[in-house]
Amino acid sequence: MTKFPAGLLDWAGDRSGGVRRLFHDGSGRPSQAIIDTPLLRRLTAWAQDVAATPSETPRVVLLVGGPGNGKTEAIETAIRALDDALKLNGALESHLRRELKSTDQAPVPRLATAKFVTASNSEISTLVIVQDASVKDSGRPGVRPPQLLIEDIEKYALAPIGTIYLSCVNRGILDDALILALNEDKLGVATILSEMIRAVGVSPDATSCWPMERYPNTAIWPMDVETLIGTAPITENSPAHQLLEIALSKEHWPDFGTCPAEERCPYCNSRRILATAAPKQALLTVLRWYELATGKRWTFRDMNSLISYLFAGASTDDTGGGQPCEWAARQKAAMTDNGDRNALKRQLAPFNLMASQYQHALFGTWSLENEKSLRRDLAQLERQLGAHLRSRDIMLGLIRFLSSKGTVSVPKTLRAQIPALSEYLDPALAEPETELGDGESGKTLRDLDIRFSQSIRSGTKYVKPHRWLTALETDLLDKLADADDELATAEIRRAGPAAASRLQAVMREFACRMVRRSLGVRFAFTRDSAVLKEYQQVANGEKDLLRDAAQGVERLLHENDRFEIHLNTTFGEPLPPRGNRAVLRTTKQRVKAREVSTTGRPSASMRFLSIGSTDNPPLVPLTYELYRAVRALRHGLLRASLPRTVIALLDTTRARIAGAVVRDPRAFDDAEIFLGERPEVISREDHAFVVHVGEK
Repeated sequence: MTKFPAGLLDWAGDRSGGVRRLFHDGSGRPSQAIIDTPLLRRLTAWAQDVAATPSETPRVVLLVGGPGNGKTEAIETAIRALDDALKLNGALESHLRRELKSTDQAPVPRLATAKFVTASNSEISTLVIVQDASVKDSGRPGVRPPQLLIEDIEKYALAPIGTIYLSCVNRGILDDALILALNEDKLGVATILSEMIRAVGVSPDATSCWPMERYPNTAIWPMDVETLIGTAPITENSPAHQLLEIALSKEHWPDFGTCPAEERCPYCNSRRILATAAPKQALLTVLRWYELATGKRWTFRDMNSLISYLFAGASTDDTGGGQPCEWAARQKAAMTDNGDRNALKRQLAPFNLMASQYQHALFGTWSLENEKSLRRDLAQLERQLGAHLRSRDIMLGLIRFLSSKGTVSVPKTLRAQIPALSEYLDPALAEPETELGDGESGKTLRDLDIRFSQSIRSGTKYVKPHRWLTALETDLLDKLADADDELATAEIRRAGPAAASRLQAVMREFACRMVRRSLGVRFAFTRDSAVLKEYQQVANGEKDLLRDAAQGVERLLHENDRFEIHLNTTFGEPLPPRGNRAVLRTTKQRVKAREVSTTGRPSASMRFLSIGSTDNPPLVPLTYELYRAVRALRHGLLRASLPRTVIALLDTTRARIAGAVVRDPRAFDDAEIFLGERPEVISREDHAFVVHVGEK
């Protein structure tokens, strides 16, 4: 194994951390270790049950998920577990290795079959493996994958034969197969496919997956629903924690200070920080909050790419894919090279090193809109003084760094996640009252902001005694503090007070943002971290918070405790002028948290609210955006300031409720209809509609 951090470059999704091929040990498993997951434990127990009680155990197993979710690893584990449970002494695995091996003449077959004989179990004699149900069968090139899946279901799921069927399938193929089965009037297949799709859904009325309720001979597992990070509290058994332990294992890394960049290596500094449990737990917490905020899950491919990116991220300037520590050593050497030819490298080097640490690689979004004006300000000061400023390099380096697109290349598999992390969780936007460190220092972000607004030197002195920052960060802060002090001198203030003030403002804002991000990732505070902590409890089923959220949504849907329905418009149309509106006002539609079943299913990834009292009340997903809006309204946010996504969700919900209410005769018992600005009101009394003058 190549020594880390260079060895971690191969963890990226476009290298060995990419596609995993069945029984190909050199693909898709860069950690070289099988990561234990709840599904692998479930499959191992299933194999033992197949051997012990075959008539009571599902024989058809489908694993559902997109690319990089670990389906192939799960299939391999199931095969080995069956081999052990059936006491076949490796014969099953050996046969399938030969069956599923690709050659120059033939690709890997879609379906492989293994027949075996056991002395203890005569009910099962065949194992069928479909490693990817979305590919065609090379022997039947004219048949589409959905048709092949239908044939498999007819043969193995609906026929009581002594065969075990294991298949990897994505949601799109399930949907396509259902449509095709309905078009071909194959009602039996369509029914089981419909139940499969319902079982792998995330709605609260989703049925049991393992086994399926109506088809106990079949089990289907939604791998893309489970989190690899783990739910709070995040344990050492979570797959993401296991991967971090391997990537940061001391035996794979050089001793701190012995690599070519010595103690100024950003990658060795990152590894040193995460060698202790608390920062590692904080990093995983931030990654879990990303899942909650966006509704997306980290896959194995994503996690491998993220580890490569955070702890071995290649620079885009001069490495050419070289060794990370050697690149850091070149950056370190560039800082002391005073030649004019290397001025650009010298100026950018301290920023490149800082930005390559895991805290800043995770939140690496920097921007500068007024680059030209700042350059003019610097040039103006130097013209007035008749000489270069002593801190010219660090100022130009900052301007160039902020105006560049960054120095760390983001793997293709992370180009959606990394910007979203900054959008939702940037610690630079955390609440000012957030406490620093372990909460016992008595210091808050507000104190930090105040000091950095006064001077960089003041802010640096405030955090330095706690040793929360790395040497690379304190080195950069010291350089920025020197530049800030120089701009504050009387001579420069006389030469160009406005230009000096603008340069100081940019440097102070950058220094404060850098420190906030570094501490935020180390101590798990981010933008809206208080809301995220609550929402994490909501996702885990905390009843009091769920009830509060339901009451908040209820207030959002009503006006003066009445539910309004516009009768002369359809959903999506703009409202007519007030004088032309026909409005039905009914009693309050109650909002309640819907219970979620976890029997034979993964833990719930999202909670739902039911609205109204009809027999089949509409369900609303309690997304993070909706929960944050409800919480903000309790703290004084105006409805007009709600995010557009929340407004769209509420409008859709009102339309769905309205459709159910106007068709429910019981809803008219206490309802009133208002026509424009007219004083007359239409209501229902004694099973008849009457008109009377009422109050609006």
